[in-house]
Amino acid sequence: MILDDYIARFLSRTEPLIIHLAVSGEDNRPYSIRGFGIGAVEGSGSGDTLRIYVLKTQAFKLQSYISKGSGIIACLFTDGRTNESYQCKGVFLEYGACGEEDVPHIRRHEEQGLRTYPKLYERFPLSPAACDFVAYRIDDIFVQTPGPNAGMRYTGEGMS
Repeated sequence: MILDDYIARFLSRTEPLIIHLAVSGEDNRPYSIRGFGIGAVEGSGSGDTLRIYVLKTQAFKLQSYISKGSGIIACLFTDGRTNESYQCKGVFLEYGACGEEDVPHIRRHEEQGLRTYPKLYERFPLSPAACDFVAYRIDDIFVQTPGPNAGMRYTGEGMS
């Protein structure tokens, strides 16, 4: 299991959690977008899976990059207060429309954002109708918190 208890807690309880999802397309050209929530933090026999919520307005370009690129996804997750950060890299699994099961995850992210960055989230009202999800299997985690461990492979709790 890649997602240990510490990282799973970080992803599900950090407030505000800032999410950047990056992919590369043809010729390794990068494309990065903001994530607007995280769901399905779970382990499975074939690896750990994350579901990242993105705006539908960015969906076409994101899907184009994923389909023409390597299928590798990297998400940077940053604590908006402490700057503790982890990058979870892995392989694209699926893209889809949000359903009722996604509402609590989107609402949680929106409520966090409104408390911390009200002007930003007033511009991007979130709802299942405004968001799609990208699911991917995590194969590796890297510490991105500024300091001596930045860029190193995550090996366990207390490494930030």
